[in-house]
Amino acid sequence: MRDFLKFNDALLAKIGWRLINNPASLLGKILQGKYFPDGDFLTAGEASVMSHSWRGVLIGRDLLTKNIGWVIGNGHSISIWRDLWLNLSKQESPMGPPTEQSAGLMVSALVDANSGQWNIDLIQRLVPEYEEKILCLKPNVTGIPDKLIWLGTKSGDYTTKSGYFSTIDEDDGVAPTEVGFNWRKTVWNLDCAPKVKQFAWKVLKRALPVGERLIERHIDADPKCKRCGCSESITHLLFHCGFAQKVWLLAPLRTDMDFRGIIDLMAAWPSICNQTCLPPSGITSKALVPWIIWSLWKARNKFVFEGFSLSPEVTLSTAINLSREWSVNAKMELGRAPARWSQEISASSGATITRSDAAWVSSSNSTGLGWTLLTSPEIRSFQKRLDFVGSPLMAEGLALREATLTCRRLEMRSVRFESDSAHLIKCLKTEIEVAELHSIVSDILSIVAEFESVSFGWIPREKNMIADVLAKNAQLVFEPLVVEDGINAPN
Repeated sequence: MRDFLKFNDALLAKIGWRLINNPASLLGKILQGKYFPDGDFLTAGEASVMSHSWRGVLIGRDLLTKNIGWVIGNGHSISIWRDLWLNLSKQESPMGPPTEQSAGLMVSALVDANSGQWNIDLIQRLVPEYEEKILCLKPNVTGIPDKLIWLGTKSGDYTTKSGYFSTIDEDDGVAPTEVGFNWRKTVWNLDCAPKVKQFAWKVLKRALPVGERLIERHIDADPKCKRCGCSESITHLLFHCGFAQKVWLLAPLRTDMDFRGIIDLMAAWPSICNQTCLPPSGITSKALVPWIIWSLWKARNKFVFEGFSLSPEVTLSTAINLSREWSVNAKMELGRAPARWSQEISASSGATITRSDAAWVSSSNSTGLGWTLLTSPEIRSFQKRLDFVGSPLMAEGLALREATLTCRRLEMRSVRFESDSAHLIKCLKTEIEVAELHSIVSDILSIVAEFESVSFGWIPREKNMIADVLAKNAQLVFEPLVVEDGINAPN
């Protein structure tokens, strides 16, 4: 159930986000001239006389300031000590106090002007405790400006949905059991339909309109379970009710877990979801439990609103069938995925085909980069090793950026760039924003703008084996390297 006051604040923040990103708009110019002629929107205060609309915009602005940060471009707009730039998932800046000489420095001062890379000596003198975090942020090489982003989404763009949930989290606080809870592993990576993952999230966030929650929200409703007359909480509905217990006893799970003893659902959730199905069910994954919970909820609604009571056997059978159908259809879609991507247009006549790949190691945050230039009558291959790379997607972007820099250095005019990272290619072709890749993607698009003809395309991994081997071999080297080699192209 939605809190409309908080949702209204999230909508007001949408206006503030537009003012931040488009200050030259007519509304932006009017508000600036009236309320902050000598400042900026983020620091504007309340005026002695102001309209009700401006008061609402300030409420939305205050919501934004609690969850925005900077992604580095050229570093000229970001203060080392005052601005939030060290993390793309939460607000973080270096802890002071700074020295008198460094108090006014911008992030650009930490970048070597000649190489375009971080000045490690200066970082170790000013902020040594943040060295690794800073080195994982890759500076821009083409001089694009810094960008203010919303930290609640991967794209860095504010959405009303993410703003609303940030107000809910701030108001309710984080439950002790939620600290360290791996949402990605235990909810969003479950092998089930997106609607079931969303439902599991609602269950764990206590966002189901059961009797107890309706009363807590001051809604006039019967708080009792319609089946047994007990107080209807989320855990009661899904695990403690006699109907739910019969379903769990019939479930083909290899476990002796007593679901009746579940009190803290979030603490028990990882062990619940790891229940293995017995062979006769025909389900090999561990995703039956979310489907059972989903079927229990649907059976409850059918009983409450339609007066039709499904048996425990039918409820369980429905969950098993839905899980089996999802598993089969997902495999079919996965098998058809390469066929959809094979529709990529081929390179124009005379274009050089450049393929890139990366091999990333999470334990050391190191990566090997490999890229090839398919020029007749040979294949020119390159490889490089880098440290302090924060994710595999970043590694793929760095590999492609190196490929574009190589093509520019060799003065190539018509190039087709290919990668087996579908996400990266989508970012380049459709300009989908990913905050983590802002600097890298901007570099790539700026560099290829100098070419006469350029295109990007996805290829399956089996067609990118040369670059893949180069990247893996480069990753094994313990010193930074850049290697170029040429081999005869196959006939």
